[in-house]
Order: sequence, then C-alpha cells, then structure tokens
Amino acid sequence: MLLKGKGVAFQEIDVSNDPETRERLRRETGSHTVPQIFINGASGGGYDDIARLDRRGALDPLLREAPAAR
Repeated sequence: MLLKGKGVAFQEIDVSNDPETRERLRRETGSHTVPQIFINGASGGGYDDIARLDRRGALDPLLREAPAAR
C-alpha cells in the first residue's frame, strides 16, 4: 500500500511456491521473510525497512532515481 500510495509502478513476484527463488532471495538479502523489496535492482529490505526510509524522508529520492515504468 505504501508504494501504491506513492503512485509507484512495481512488479510483484509471488515466491510462495518457488523454493529456488526463495533461496536465491535469502542468499542475496540475508533474509528469509517476504516481502523483499528491490529498488533499482538493490535490496531495500522488507516493508518495515522501506517504511522506516519513508519516515526519514529517504524513500522518495530513491524512487525518483528508479527508471520509469514501461
């Protein structure tokens, strides 16, 4: 809802039945929880992490750097 509220286009990938992708995410992010949010290909963490960035005013600049959705 946070990203939708900001009008950000995003792609949701359901990994609930994809153990290989979940394991790859765990290796890349060090976390086994979902969602895992990537901004410009970099891990932004989970929802709590991006909500914390938003409260600090640091999320919007990251989102502005993201390429436009096509």
